[in-house]
Amino acid sequence: MSSQPTFQKPEFFKQMNQSIFNQPLNPLTLMPFKNEAQKRIQHHNFEGDLVLKSLAGLEGNMETIHKSYQQAIAKSSARHAYILTLYAKGLIPFGLFAQAATLMAQAYHFYQNLEYLADAIQFYGLAGRFHQASELLKIWAKVCPDKVHPFSHLAAKIMAFMDEQQVNDDDLQGLIDLALSILRQNQLTIVPEQIEVDLYADESSQWFHYGILLHESVEKIVAMDSELADKAVEECPPQIIRGGFVPLFKAVGNE
Repeated sequence: MSSQPTFQKPEFFKQMNQSIFNQPLNPLTLMPFKNEAQKRIQHHNFEGDLVLKSLAGLEGNMETIHKSYQQAIAKSSARHAYILTLYAKGLIPFGLFAQAATLMAQAYHFYQNLEYLADAIQFYGLAGRFHQASELLKIWAKVCPDKVHPFSHLAAKIMAFMDEQQVNDDDLQGLIDLALSILRQNQLTIVPEQIEVDLYADESSQWFHYGILLHESVEKIVAMDSELADKAVEECPPQIIRGGFVPLFKAVGNE
C-alpha cells in the first residue's frame, strides 16, 4: 500500500459524475456545475479548478483538458492519483478508453485503490485491449482473489479468440475506434454502461460482439452501421474483417 494520503472524492464530484457521465450532454446539464466550480475557484478551491478542466473536455476542447490536467499533475504530487482519475473520467465520454485505462493504471500504481484497478481493466476491455486487460487481471486475482471482476472470465476467452484469428490489441482497438469516431462525428456522448462486450457462438462459428446502445432512431442507427461497415473494410486489416469481430450500433430496447 502506498504512503500517499487517502483523498475522499467530495459529494460535488459524485453529483457531477451521476449527472454528466450517465446521460447525453447538453449546456443546461453543464451550467450548474460550471457556476459552482467558479464559486469554488474564487475561494482558491482546488476541486473547482479541476471541474472546469473536466467540463472543458466535455464541451469538446480536448486540447485544454490534456494541457490542464498535465499541468495539474505536475503541480500536485499529494493528489497525483486523484487527478489522474479525474483526467481519465474526462476522456470517457469521447470514447478515449485506452488513454483512460492507462491513466487509471497509473493512479493504481500511486495509490492501490481497487476501484482504480477495476476501472483500468474495464476501460482496457472497452478499448479492445484484452491482452493488457488480462495482465491487470493477474494483479486483480492476487490482491482480491475472492472478488470477481466483470471481465475476469470473458477477457481470457476473448484473448484466446483474438490469438486464434491472429488479431492483436492494436487491430481490435482500431476497429472499435472507428465505431467511437462515428459517435463523436455525430456529437453523441459515449456511455460505458451502454456498451455490450461478449463472445458469442453457435454450432458452426464464434464471433466477438461489441454493441453500442443508443437513444436514436432506427434510420439513423442503420446509416451509422452502414458507415461503420464501409470504413472497416477500407481501414482495418483483413483478419478483422473475416475473423468475426462485429461492432454495431443498436437502438435502446432492440434486442
